[in-house]
Amino acid sequence: MATTITTLASDELQKARDGSWYTILGAGGDLQEWTVGLQKMFDERGLGTPAGWYQTTGLAINHYAGTKPGGDDAFPEDLTVLLFDWAGMDMGKLALFKIGMEDRWFDDIIDNIRQDA
Repeated sequence: MATTITTLASDELQKARDGSWYTILGAGGDLQEWTVGLQKMFDERGLGTPAGWYQTTGLAINHYAGTKPGGDDAFPEDLTVLLFDWAGMDMGKLALFKIGMEDRWFDDIIDNIRQDA
């Protein structure tokens, strides 16, 4: 069964920041395969199931974060980003999983981008 992956535009990314969504920068290839593979790992580790899957681009994140095109803090515009809302999952186990996978929380990504004054 296919997972629904909702595309987020830059003006919709605030909910990802507010929810501190789990974020995978540079998810290449078939995102359906990513969701199936990740859910299998979540099941094996007793993490639960994401409340929703989302995708966006480096361009959308740059626009949301206010980075300058070509600036040091800007992401490649064609970067594929896979996110999920972890509400209802085991946060402690997920945090350890995130560290092992070297992924990030969306709010941390945005908070760590230097804002040029």
